[in-house]
Amino acid sequence: MSRTQSSRQHAANALGALSLVVADRMNAAVEAVAALGPSAPAALTALHEFLDGGSVTQLSSALGLTHSGTVRLVDRLEAEGLIERAGAQDGRAVSVKLTPRGRRLALQIRQAREETLTGALSALAPDELDNLAAALDTMLTTVTLARAEERSAQSRARPQPWLCRLCDFSACGRSEGNCPVNNAATSSDQSQRDGA
Repeated sequence: MSRTQSSRQHAANALGALSLVVADRMNAAVEAVAALGPSAPAALTALHEFLDGGSVTQLSSALGLTHSGTVRLVDRLEAEGLIERAGAQDGRAVSVKLTPRGRRLALQIRQAREETLTGALSALAPDELDNLAAALDTMLTTVTLARAEERSAQSRARPQPWLCRLCDFSACGRSEGNCPVNNAATSSDQSQRDGA
């Protein structure tokens, strides 16, 4: 086995192990804050970051849940006073908005997520963080483009949840054009519209 192949296999294996432990810790932290099941933190964060006032269908797409599963989640969040439903402008759909209490909880979820993730980075020196950030941006771009291709080929029966459903948009620099996921998704959408 060549050194490159061995390094790639080692890196892939280490990434898999690290991904699981980081995801497990992050999910445990955000689920403990919300205390409403595994989908609630992502729903509240998505509503806070980019989907407030969106439809149940849009929330379903962002979370990768069935419509009926999303309706049950919305019912729970509404019963807890975290969201409210309103008729959409076209009168056919229902929009979902965070209440002030829901917004506060979304911020607590984001804080718990950030603390967990920054804890995982605590052993890295500044130059290692810079290199890791660049590598992660490259990997996220690649994954986003692959997901866009799968979506356009409709190779999955059920939509995948959005990568950014738990993201802090200010941390990734989305509004400044620095989010690798948004940039890749936008370029992929443009390529599909242009017929590429």
